[in-house]
Amino acid sequence: MTIERTGVVGAGLMGRDIAGLLANAGYTVTLVDVDADVLAEARAYHEETLEAELRAGGLEVSDRPAQRIDYDTDIEALSDAEFVVEAVPERLDLKRGIVADLESALDSEAIIGTNTSSLTPGDIAAEMDHPERVVLFHFANPALRRDIVEISGDEASDRALEIAHEAAEAIDREPIRLGREYRANGLSRLSASIKCAATWELLEADPAAIDTAARNVGFDRGPLELIDLIGLDVHLATVDNLSEVYGDRYAPPPEIRDRMEELVDSGRLGKKSGAGFFEWDGEACLMADPEEPHDIQPILAALVNEGHRLVEDGIADEATVDEILKRGGDSEIGPFDLEEMFGTDALRETLEERHEETGAAVYDTVF
Repeated sequence: MTIERTGVVGAGLMGRDIAGLLANAGYTVTLVDVDADVLAEARAYHEETLEAELRAGGLEVSDRPAQRIDYDTDIEALSDAEFVVEAVPERLDLKRGIVADLESALDSEAIIGTNTSSLTPGDIAAEMDHPERVVLFHFANPALRRDIVEISGDEASDRALEIAHEAAEAIDREPIRLGREYRANGLSRLSASIKCAATWELLEADPAAIDTAARNVGFDRGPLELIDLIGLDVHLATVDNLSEVYGDRYAPPPEIRDRMEELVDSGRLGKKSGAGFFEWDGEACLMADPEEPHDIQPILAALVNEGHRLVEDGIADEATVDEILKRGGDSEIGPFDLEEMFGTDALRETLEERHEETGAAVYDTVF
């Protein structure tokens, strides 16, 4: 390995798993968070649960990975790290502040990976003296069970991209090099399209009917369960971030947005609070069997449409777009597989009909 010492900023669910993956690969890791209680929770997770979670994700456990992780509330503790991943919430001001602090604390050769799902490395590094040090290092959720890390950076140096690729391979995640950086990368745009389309379908169906239909065609989780998984509050914040670039492409209909905000205000944030669109029992989403699954074709058509947008934007070719969804969504099929299954003309007709009925940008066909 050309790097040995790593760090992670942000000890939440993603950050603690990224730290666990790095430690399991043999790197020494320093996990930093300003909240000592969150750090204590991460330490307990690493000591008591990490090894079982790694095995559940199909990973071979190295010798006591938790022993290779240190914890600190001071970012200066990362001063000797060679590769640091920031995994803090999706707020541009917060992420810019973190990378500015890292630029001051780290050696000039150290590389900074960002796990952003709705911003870009360029957005985050815009105020740095050396933005070429920042590279996209984006995991799917949950990181321990999804075999993918998306890597990109229009301004990133070749060395930054190479270090990110090396680290992804070392932690046994498949590195997917994107052709260009865009907000929401590849995976998050695909995910945003089906989540958005699902919220529009809520005007006609209940959550269980929509998500059951999605599972029936090969998805590991339905789109509304995915919103529950990341948190309704996080999803709405992501929609707002993306609107700065994409307008209302990923926005729910106003009445559904109001309903989601009411759920958030009442404490129904999704899995992390035990209830959102669905009730949760720990890791299990409690979904009642619907009387009849909803018509899934509008959601699939929106997904295929977004796949075409990714190709047009130069982010990836068709085969890579399929691989991104299969690996990142633990799906049996990708967008272009779906297009072949359902037919281009049929999907285009569905998009045109739904766009005429709703005016929703997610249904505005590009193929």
